[in-house]
Amino acid sequence: MRSIHTAWAEIDLKALRNNLAQVRRRIPGRNTQILAVVKADAYGHGMKRVAKVLAKSGVQFFGVANIDEATELRSVCPTQRILVLGSFHASQLPFFIHYRITPTVSSVEDVQVLSRFLKSDLTHDSRLRGNDNSRPFPVHVKIDTGMGRLGVWHEDLEQFFSVLKTSPNLYVEGVYTHFSSADKADKKFTRQQIERFRKAVQKIEALGIRPKYFHAANSLGLLRFAKAHLNLVRPGIILYGIQPDKNIANVPGLKPVLSLKARVSFLKSVKKGASISYGASYITPQATQIATLPIGYSHGYRVGFSNKAFVAIRGRKYPVVGRVTMDQTLVDLGPRARVCRWETVTLIGRDKNINISAEDLASLIGSIPYEIVCSIHSRIPRIYKGIR
Repeated sequence: MRSIHTAWAEIDLKALRNNLAQVRRRIPGRNTQILAVVKADAYGHGMKRVAKVLAKSGVQFFGVANIDEATELRSVCPTQRILVLGSFHASQLPFFIHYRITPTVSSVEDVQVLSRFLKSDLTHDSRLRGNDNSRPFPVHVKIDTGMGRLGVWHEDLEQFFSVLKTSPNLYVEGVYTHFSSADKADKKFTRQQIERFRKAVQKIEALGIRPKYFHAANSLGLLRFAKAHLNLVRPGIILYGIQPDKNIANVPGLKPVLSLKARVSFLKSVKKGASISYGASYITPQATQIATLPIGYSHGYRVGFSNKAFVAIRGRKYPVVGRVTMDQTLVDLGPRARVCRWETVTLIGRDKNINISAEDLASLIGSIPYEIVCSIHSRIPRIYKGIR
């Protein structure tokens, strides 16, 4: 027996593959590889299915936020490189070793903890490192050029690398940085970060360290700063067909991968002056029909959309009215709408000539499209289409 879904997200894997092709067109150098960022369940799109499609399309490097995501990803990407972009705790190191996950090191303490663990008896267990535990373990060093989060401050590299060079069991496979202001119209600070990173790389190479990978460009860095491409780029949001900032870098050819849909679970005819939802924040201006949708803030459809957002049914727009509740959202259909119970409603995506984008919803609540798609809860099943 199989029941129908009353709220779901459709993930168009063909659109994902199209967006990867769009990214590749914007990388002029043949020697520049792609590190696909699939953290946060691939920005709410489903990490495993997304990564499998990208891997089959030739992506050999993935970025995640933590070791839990990395071990889950390893089950579907057995040979690809996986970089954890966040910090690690000493207790997690056996998993980095066993699953061949590359950690980010951001401090002298990180180097010491990792090196000490690699020297311990535990890593001689063949179940952790296989038959070869003699090779140095690869790491990527993060350099803070102005983000203020993780990373060795770009002016403090000598002390950091003097400690790292005393750890022969570590191999600096890559060094990278992250831009804080690539979304700003004024490019001055990002250019300053690029220059800081360039000088940092010069210092590192002067110390006799020869990393294989250098990377700095996230989605907007990739689109706006060719000098930041180096030999590895880290596209994230653009892979999912979402414009990082239409005013700064609109990318023709991107196709949204995610659509959010629900069914009309209930229809009610109400009189003029009827109060709708908690707080009676909406009073019907006329006799009308109110549709109930079985999706609410517990699914990731935000309270902030109350009395602001629209949905689409049969190619027509209808307003979300009253407060969005935990499990349900109300829509004013007007007095003459011919909408049936259990009919499909589009909350994000295209319905004929109506398009409701994550960018549109973000603008309603002063947010960013990243937050809109990442907030779609696991309660919402993902339905994959386009590629079997």
